[in-house]
Order: sequence, then structure tokens, then C-alpha cells
Amino acid sequence: MLSLAFTQSRDHTLGQSREHTLGDASDLLQSGSVARRELGVSVVPRGRALFWQGEQQGQTIKILKGVVRAVRLLEDGNRQILAFYWPGDTMPAHALSRLFSAETVTPCHIVRHNIISGRYTLASLRDADQMQDEMLSLLLTICKKNSISRIASLLLSIRSHLPKDPKRFNSLQLLLPRADMADHVGTSLETVCRTLAEFKARKLIDLPTRKTIRFLNIGGLSRIANA
Repeated sequence: MLSLAFTQSRDHTLGQSREHTLGDASDLLQSGSVARRELGVSVVPRGRALFWQGEQQGQTIKILKGVVRAVRLLEDGNRQILAFYWPGDTMPAHALSRLFSAETVTPCHIVRHNIISGRYTLASLRDADQMQDEMLSLLLTICKKNSISRIASLLLSIRSHLPKDPKRFNSLQLLLPRADMADHVGTSLETVCRTLAEFKARKLIDLPTRKTIRFLNIGGLSRIANA
């Protein structure tokens, strides 16, 4: 069995989020049987907490722009990143805040909805089920694969979410810090850096800059991910 020892964050800077309302976003309300109050669109800087693990919540949070990580704080002071939320995703904070904290990886635009009734919408239950499925998939991946396979799997899973780099042909903006990648797949920062360099040397990917990536051989990455 693989020991689930996770590295401590190198960029774990948290604080109370100061959000700046941009305006009304009532057209983003999802349909459902529960009344909800729209709190408007807010901008949250990078590295801020949207909510804390164990904090009582009565909201859902929709990500309009940016990336949010779901972080489980461990007893030894380290962390496990359970999942990443991307534009278009909704975080059922009222259902899952007992499991993790939510932190912004990049500057984010979000919409908060207050749950006025005590019942959950079908959409919220679906989001909670999705989160549980991702946690189970992560656990199985960590237990069954070596670190190189896990990193290849992560790159393939985030590829469709990464925006194009406007300055470099056929390149994507690599929004996730390497420390976040390490804390998600359960390995060290050094292993992530070494593995990315190896993938580049094998011409599976290219790394034009530290924050951009170009996928050169999807088939080769898939074979490593499934090894």
C-alpha cells in the first residue's frame, strides 16, 4: 500500500477574502425548488480562502473565471488537494465545507448564492456527488499508480481546462503551481519538477515558460498514465 504522506504547501497563503462586487448576475441563477439569494459577482485575489474546513456554510459558489482548489488540512499540518474547480463549476459549500477548505489558485470571479431554505437543490446534490466521485477516483489513483503515472494523469485531466496562451503558438497557460500538483497527486515538489523535465526531454510535452505547456504526444502521456 502506498503511504499517503503529502508535502506541505510552498505557497499556502490564506487570509480573509475581501471581495469587490462588480454588479448583478441574476441571469446565472440555476433553476431549482429551493429559493436562493443572488449575492452578485465578486473578484477574489489569488491565495484567499472562500471558506474554511469545518465552517458552517449556507451557500453555493459558482466559478466564473479562475481556478479554486479544495484542500483537506491534515493532522500533521500538511494538506491534501482533493480537487480543482474550473470556470463553470459550482461548489456546494453548504454540503461539503465539513470536508475541505476552498482557496483561490488564481484571481477568481465568483457568484455566491445563499440557500434560504434548509433543503438542497438537485443541482447541489449532483455537485456533491461529483465531488465524492473525484475523491474516490483520486484515492484509487494514488493507491494504484506510481508518481510518474499520477502526474501524467493529472496533466491529461486538466488539459481541456487550460486557456490558450495568446503569445505562444499551440501552447496553454499552466495555471496550477507545481506545489499544488504535488499536493494533489501525493508526491513531492521535487518529484513533480523532475518528472515534468523528463516528459520534456522525451518530447511528450514542451514547457516554453514555467507557466505555459505544450502537449506534443498525447498518446505517449496516456500510455504512461495507464501504466
